[in-house]
Amino acid sequence: MTNDDLLIQGYLDGRLSAVELTRLNGRLREDAELREELRLVAIHAVAFGDMARSAPGVRSAAPAAAVTPRRRNLMPWLALAASLVVLAASLSLFLNSRPTPVLTLLESSGTVTWSNGVAILPGEPLPAGTLETVGEASTALFRFADGTLITLQGGSELSFSEQGQKNLALSRGTLSAEVRPQPAGRPMLIRTPSAVAEVIGTAFDLTTRAEDTLLKVNEGLVKLKRLADGSQIEVPANRSAVASLDTARVLDASSTPEPLTQWSFDFTTTVPPRDWRGIARDGSMQASPYVAKRLPDGRIITHHGISIRTAMLPQPQRLLVTETSMIRIQLRQKEPGSLQFMLLTHRRDGGFGGNFECKVSAAELRPDADGWCQILLPIHRFERLDPQGRSSPSSAAGKLLTAWIVSSFLEDRDLEIRHVELIEKS
Repeated sequence: MTNDDLLIQGYLDGRLSAVELTRLNGRLREDAELREELRLVAIHAVAFGDMARSAPGVRSAAPAAAVTPRRRNLMPWLALAASLVVLAASLSLFLNSRPTPVLTLLESSGTVTWSNGVAILPGEPLPAGTLETVGEASTALFRFADGTLITLQGGSELSFSEQGQKNLALSRGTLSAEVRPQPAGRPMLIRTPSAVAEVIGTAFDLTTRAEDTLLKVNEGLVKLKRLADGSQIEVPANRSAVASLDTARVLDASSTPEPLTQWSFDFTTTVPPRDWRGIARDGSMQASPYVAKRLPDGRIITHHGISIRTAMLPQPQRLLVTETSMIRIQLRQKEPGSLQFMLLTHRRDGGFGGNFECKVSAAELRPDADGWCQILLPIHRFERLDPQGRSSPSSAAGKLLTAWIVSSFLEDRDLEIRHVELIEKS
């Protein structure tokens, strides 16, 4: 008996837990053959039931002594028919019932999956489960019934449920939240591997890494508890805190630094954080493969690139893009070819600000004798990617730059970066 058979049998017996019921729903959604098989069983069950009810001489209350040999021969068949009728009724109830929706996907870019890897599209209401944004530049905006908004970004994984109280678990990645006032005594709880955030109603950004959790509050107040020792603090608006596994590190709410309009990182002198995409080698950052998106049939599209995330620096930085901003990068690649530059942004008041793209042709790259190119990209060359992945007229100016990605698309050309800067045109 397969796992699917066991799930169905458990449902008919009334033995499935909420988690198992969600799993069965997921299997029916993703497996067309399983749905068709159950549909045929239901059709046969109804047919057998009608035949059983219309069989001549069949009476449900017939006394045992009156059963003739012919009727006794019908009994196994009638038992099977009765079983199938019960199955049909149970199946009808199952297929016509749905777990209570918890939130709805409003918009997305890249690939978004729910629970067993089921790809979902905007407009879908979802019961309790696990969401994943697949790909470095993927995003997803969700809404709870009370209007609370959650945005996931760049390879994040979030489990969620709501039974009188919102419970979320961010196992990796970044989320931005705009939380409506919650019922008294039932705050939203967000768990990470290193912390628990308690939210009454506020706007904030939260990033979790292997060793710590970064919280930046934009409006309201968030209580943050460090799991390593149970210590906790209240983080008000315009303050930030880091809950680390290192209990020697002071847990305090420091002022969120003013954003910088100029910033640089030199790979020849500084080792990058391990959370950045790429391989640090001999004074440069080399591209590594990453999942750009997942196709409906389960296949993945792999790009080769490097990501730079300022929120994941030992001292997180906030970079402000202006109308005169320019991106300067020193890079080289083994073979000529076009490149994709992407900027990932937040709004200044919190929340996702959009992804912006600039494509650079091979003809624009002018390598020196050692193959190194100096590229200077004004901010107006970056166009916003709308949720369907198309460019739309908008500007990154006024947004906070949280990350940028340099990619050679599907080709591995041994792309590497030595220096990157955000500068202002003089």
